[in-house]
Amino acid sequence: MKSKILVDYESYMCSVALIEDGVLKEFYVEDREMNRVTGNIYKGKVVNVLPGLQSAFVDIGLKKNGFLAAADMLEDRTALAHSGAVPTQLDVKEGEYLLVQAVKEPTDTKGPRLSAHLSIPGRYVVYMPTIDFIGVSNKITDEETRERLVKLLSKNRIEPHSGLIARTAAKDARRADIIAEIKYFSNMYISLLDKYRSASGVELLASDGNLLFRTVRDILNSTVDEIVCNSAKVSETLADYLNENLAQPVKVTPVEDYDILKKYGVLGEVEKLLKNKVELNNGGTIIIDRTEALTVIDVNTAKFTGDTDREETVFSINCEAAREIARQLRLRNIGGMVVIDFIDMQNPLHNDAVVKLLVDETAKDRTRTRVLPMTELGLVQMTRKKTGSEIQSLLLQSCEQCRGKGRTQAPSFMARKIKAQLQEIFSDPTVTASVVTVNPSVFKKLARGDWFESFMTGKNAGKLVYLVSSPDVSPNSYRIGAQSNAILSLPDSAFLLT
Repeated sequence: MKSKILVDYESYMCSVALIEDGVLKEFYVEDREMNRVTGNIYKGKVVNVLPGLQSAFVDIGLKKNGFLAAADMLEDRTALAHSGAVPTQLDVKEGEYLLVQAVKEPTDTKGPRLSAHLSIPGRYVVYMPTIDFIGVSNKITDEETRERLVKLLSKNRIEPHSGLIARTAAKDARRADIIAEIKYFSNMYISLLDKYRSASGVELLASDGNLLFRTVRDILNSTVDEIVCNSAKVSETLADYLNENLAQPVKVTPVEDYDILKKYGVLGEVEKLLKNKVELNNGGTIIIDRTEALTVIDVNTAKFTGDTDREETVFSINCEAAREIARQLRLRNIGGMVVIDFIDMQNPLHNDAVVKLLVDETAKDRTRTRVLPMTELGLVQMTRKKTGSEIQSLLLQSCEQCRGKGRTQAPSFMARKIKAQLQEIFSDPTVTASVVTVNPSVFKKLARGDWFESFMTGKNAGKLVYLVSSPDVSPNSYRIGAQSNAILSLPDSAFLLT
């Protein structure tokens, strides 16, 4: 398998894509002016302690205070929990200063999530200066290799109670390079403590760097034979970084003034990531919908009819869906809880096979995932660790018209609301007419229907209601005004409701 990393560097944003055998596997984008906090290390001040929740709010110099919980960690808490290394009590006081690290980005309503136990990722190891733990990435499955790495890390950790986790890249790394990285982190931590002690108050002590170097550090593996970048200056900087940090740096190819994302078909793939419907190669589809608490994925047969055996047809679609779901989760960077509604199958062996396929495909993901067995209703529950922002939140913005709902109100409901307000207006006997201004799409529907036919009779007989079209009004709202004048100033397009 051959892989390439594409770096698209613009004045306002940076994109990094991983291509494996011509297929887009990972894509990351970041606004260069966006202040990303995940991975940053701060000297923070405790402003509020919540003993019942074993948590506290910590001022780290941002608009919203960070949230610190006793057991928050950056890496796999499951493995750490088995070692007894995860703390369950939070022993802090208001006004106290702490060395903390941001582990999750802030949202519109919440500040960043913090950890009091640093976890610093490198090329080959993750360094945890305050956790007594030696571990190996779950992606390394060979027992002999795992034992070799555990012995190497145990023997070469400089502080006796510090922690180290071998990353996937350590599997093929030279012993000297791993040891050199451990020494580098040890010295860096000493410098970090010096900065912490010398800081007079809340302060940013260390940053995780920009998207380019973070991503290259994390996704670069032995299969990558080239990094292609559309900026000569950035290519030179990147090549220097690789020469300093890798024993066998990969080739960096600068391509000036060339749209590399379009050449490799990345732009078209990214456009598809912004839609909730994904077409499968066999004609089936999956629908991906995000809610506040979880992501829901529905598998459908769509155009795929298969042969005369329904069970085999459904099994084929579900297998293809499992492969694509694993890819979509990775590409879209979807984190948290995910519930998948596969098409019902009668054969229990088919159920197990689909789940196993999903487990195998998600195992290729660098981000930790956990897949549970299929329920009796044909649902599969899984989790994927949250790392950064989802691709849609970076490339899409809320619609000002529908305010994020993605739907507009039905004309019947809109007419009902207008009639209720008209009734209130016409209760004043001096009011003889009303002008209702709506969006052009709503105007067409209300003007054609008989929504107001019964309303303009009885006690409202003789009242005049004019419908006016205006693009300045959103499809989910309207403007209404009362008129008592005998002469009205109206546009030629005004429509008299009768």
